[in-house]
Amino acid sequence: MKGLVVTEDNKLYLEEKLPIPEIGEYEALVKNECCMICNGTDLGVIGGKVREVTRYPAVLGHEDAGRVVKIGKKVTSFKVGDLVVRAGQPDNEKFSSAWGGFAEYGIVKDYKAAMADQADVKDINLGITQQVCPEGMQAEAASMLITLKETYSALKRIGVEDKKKMVILGDGPVALAFLSCAKLMGIQEIYVLGNHRDKLETAEKLGAAGTFLNKDEEEKKKASDLFDRKSDICIDTIGSNQTITQCLDYIKETGTIAVYGLKSGENLNVPLPELRNFNIQYVQWPVPEVEAEVHKPVCDAIMDGKIDIDLFVTHRFSIDDYEKGFQAVKDRTALKVVLNF
Repeated sequence: MKGLVVTEDNKLYLEEKLPIPEIGEYEALVKNECCMICNGTDLGVIGGKVREVTRYPAVLGHEDAGRVVKIGKKVTSFKVGDLVVRAGQPDNEKFSSAWGGFAEYGIVKDYKAAMADQADVKDINLGITQQVCPEGMQAEAASMLITLKETYSALKRIGVEDKKKMVILGDGPVALAFLSCAKLMGIQEIYVLGNHRDKLETAEKLGAAGTFLNKDEEEKKKASDLFDRKSDICIDTIGSNQTITQCLDYIKETGTIAVYGLKSGENLNVPLPELRNFNIQYVQWPVPEVEAEVHKPVCDAIMDGKIDIDLFVTHRFSIDDYEKGFQAVKDRTALKVVLNF
């Protein structure tokens, strides 16, 4: 089968002869229909900067969706034909797993059945977020679920249900996913600061109360005057020392800076101004149990048309044209790129 593989010297290529994984009693085989490029983690794996991936060559991808084609004899949560997300690749002698969603076939694990039987299944916790999508959902929308569920679950962990004002730094797919999910959770006053006018226009279509071009000093000052330590939460989707520090000007005394971006490097340097009672909370990695809990509300929002997937997905390519897709991400001309098998 075909699959995208990252080499130790930071190269990406399409391997034509990956082995199709063998399933166990509590596993199902999935034929992937598509996988989206994660602008943060996938590029991080290629650059050798994701600590969970330690052995190369590695099969890339984690935002995949596909159909179950075969089930193990003790599987109860999946059936043939189900549309599922996050099918992964197990390690083998030649290739390690960087989750492996950019492969034609993957495996989902039946976490519930294994727990009910008290079975000892390797890496069974991976199955917590390998869930079935509603009938009628398209594979592309299911693939987009990953980013939406990660951000929705991050908001639950932060605790935003009673908050009124939010500022989001960044205008990429994660920032827009936070915007969409925060709207779903009832926050009406959400502002977005970004560096790309076209993406800020998309934020307005998704319901932002206001947008500001962060690289324009005049607009940046307008944002500072408007927020001036009045915001409950500032979501930093970039994660640099500069953007985290910028958030200090926006949050109220008991506010929270929630850092989702991965660019803060090895050290965090935050100056301590007269503001003393703020929180900095890192939500850079999903908690599987919380992500699984938000599967239904996010699916319902997509199926009910409350989240428009077409506003997120800007580029579509065949897996054979993967280079075009990754270049669009690197050039920042794309929001979400989907590669189809």
